[in-house]
Amino acid sequence: MKFNFRKALCAALMVALPVSLAGCGGSDAPAAGGKKIVHVGGTVAVTSGTMDPAKDWNGWYAVRYGVGETLFRLDNEMKAQPWLAEKAENIEPTVWRITLKDNVTFSNGEKMTAEKVIESLKRTAETNDRAAWLKDAVFTAEGNVLTIKTKESYATLVNDLCDPYAVILDVAGTKDFDNAPIGTGPFILTAFDSEKSAVMEKNATYWGGEVKLDGLEYTRIADFNTLATALQSGEIDVALDLSPETAETIAKSDKHTLVKTPQSRTYQLYFNLEKLTDPAVREAIMYGVDKKTIGDNVLKGAMTASGSAFLAATPFGDPALKIRAFDAEKAKAVLAAAGYADSDGDGIVEKNGKPLTVQMGVYKRLFNENITTEMQAQLKKIGINVEIVPHEKANYLKPGDFEMSLYSVVTMPTGDPYAFLRDTMSEKGAANFSRYHSPAVQGMLAELPNTFDFDKRVALVNRIQQQAIDDGAMDFIGFNNMLTGISKNVTGFLTSPSDYYQVSKDLDKK
Repeated sequence: MKFNFRKALCAALMVALPVSLAGCGGSDAPAAGGKKIVHVGGTVAVTSGTMDPAKDWNGWYAVRYGVGETLFRLDNEMKAQPWLAEKAENIEPTVWRITLKDNVTFSNGEKMTAEKVIESLKRTAETNDRAAWLKDAVFTAEGNVLTIKTKESYATLVNDLCDPYAVILDVAGTKDFDNAPIGTGPFILTAFDSEKSAVMEKNATYWGGEVKLDGLEYTRIADFNTLATALQSGEIDVALDLSPETAETIAKSDKHTLVKTPQSRTYQLYFNLEKLTDPAVREAIMYGVDKKTIGDNVLKGAMTASGSAFLAATPFGDPALKIRAFDAEKAKAVLAAAGYADSDGDGIVEKNGKPLTVQMGVYKRLFNENITTEMQAQLKKIGINVEIVPHEKANYLKPGDFEMSLYSVVTMPTGDPYAFLRDTMSEKGAANFSRYHSPAVQGMLAELPNTFDFDKRVALVNRIQQQAIDDGAMDFIGFNNMLTGISKNVTGFLTSPSDYYQVSKDLDKK
């Protein structure tokens, strides 16, 4: 049967999602009523169940889909730039004055005021654990000037206001935060199913100027080959996160453009320190993984190997870090010194009569599964049996249902490492899935918010990284290189190292 994703989707959504009908019938054909709709496909879910940007990580989707905007945004060099704000001034270590743009309106026509911004940020603080720093802040409004006084000095306040959890909503004007948040973006969410699609229509009164498209639709297509087929057949206009194999095919097409974008998204290897308690085993695993082979051969360039949490192109990707680089013989020696030996000749080492088996969790995200399978084969060569435990989503990490696990994560979500380090290494960090506790790291993390000098921040960040490496708390396999296929009929689709910004008022379709 000929694959026709959009016809199936449109049939299913005929009554519920009338806006999506504008794109039915193939991306090269004129849309119904002459409307211009861009269809984007990707392998991940549309959201985790809600479009409320203040909840969990869903702000990423609100920004990607052009529904929400933040006071500041990251440029391609990962530097914070004004967006809804005009400028920021650091008056003293605990006081920031933010001047708002005077012409911003929400999609319901309401003017964005300092009072509404405060209401939105306060709601985020109460909703999202990662925004806990806002809870104790004191906000004041005077005209279009917002002043934020934090409980303690906060060097990265502007960076953290780039985080999509800080999307500014009209709280009073929003009746349904989960399904219809009222933001300031060029598009308005009209319908979505977290496992299927999100449908947007243009914001006809967008403060930033005329929106070129009539509508936009994001659809989940879980299989890499099906995703590429949908792009080639014209069922979608943009394919996110192509596999290396399908990207090669798209690159040869005269109808599409392949864009390769290095990202600050890494494949992070978590060790559950409450279950994988032997430091020798963790050390051997770090020595036993050949990251370069994974990036160059297995993923064919879709990943750049790294031992750091941060891109080498940034000041925080310190090449002087003393990492445990691949060395199979060293890995075997570490295990032997810890009392592991292959006494029965089956290739797996034992200790006290028990074979060394490690359970490795994996969920479907980018190339997690490919990497995990290759790691399993590599670690078997040094005597470790890896049992892969598949999961549909990453929700098994929080309760600790793993011994080690791969996690796909952006490490500089705000252009500064602090948020990532805080979330993954502080005792109560929202993403401290390793159960990592280091008094030395806790002390350095406490220093970072008070460190305004950039060179000193770099030094602190690298000391934190080195301590985590020395403790065998976690490792980093490499950075994702996003492969995006775009129809040549489409102009203005964005790709960036931060993974947030994809659409704007200038996105267009011939």
